[in-house]
Amino acid sequence: MSKIIFMDIDGTLLDHIRYHRVLDSTIEAIQKARANGHKIILCTGRSKSNVLEGMLPFESDGQIYGAGAMLEANGKLLYHICIPKKDLCLLIDDFIHYHFGFKLEGEEESFADPFVFERRNRVKKITGVLSSEALFPMNDFHLEKAHINKATLYYQSKEDLKTFQEKWKSKYTCVEHGKKDYDTHFMCELLINHVNKTSGIKKMLEHFNMSQKDTIAFGDSMNDLDMLQFANTGICMGNGTEKLKEAADIVCGPSYEDSIYDMFQQLNLI
Repeated sequence: MSKIIFMDIDGTLLDHIRYHRVLDSTIEAIQKARANGHKIILCTGRSKSNVLEGMLPFESDGQIYGAGAMLEANGKLLYHICIPKKDLCLLIDDFIHYHFGFKLEGEEESFADPFVFERRNRVKKITGVLSSEALFPMNDFHLEKAHINKATLYYQSKEDLKTFQEKWKSKYTCVEHGKKDYDTHFMCELLINHVNKTSGIKKMLEHFNMSQKDTIAFGDSMNDLDMLQFANTGICMGNGTEKLKEAADIVCGPSYEDSIYDMFQQLNLI
């Protein structure tokens, strides 16, 4: 029976630890699985504008962008939701008020404040790799033209984030990712309420006339939690967060090893 496989990008398909690319074995596994009649769906927190050309050197059957804010399949738009412009204006004011660094991520363009560009340069000095995002400065941002799906916030005060969350909880959810070794700030994603990877998966299942029992999901971070809990088989990468490993059905090897190929074999997908 055909399966539908939902795959996160960063830290799952795209290794950020050793090779900073999709492994050849992963590409081979995906190509073989599709040849066997299984469907491969990208399911990423990245908005479409930040899935760069050449980043994923294989074909997929569908794409869930912005952690559920935009869906495409076979080149057709299935679903798209944006942060209302009225809210966006007020949110930006609050980001500045609480001294959050921020990215505004959209279908066509993404924008960032100076902190994010400084962070990119600092991370490059430490890791030797510039993060793979297409970002424009806020000077280029025009509210009336913007189509923003979600935001990423960088913050130092958890109390400030808590206050911000309380103010906006009726409309938006913050998914906290914590702090990486090289970071001075914590990070979280701001998502429209009831828009997440699982909401995108359910819409994709309707489109392909498939059911939850046919689903397999691969992820590594906390914005993958709902996806792994919903999927019939939820798989956390070995480089994933400890909380996600606890929630997963299976913990496989890390993204810098042939872990996805090995799991596809174990699951009889190839």
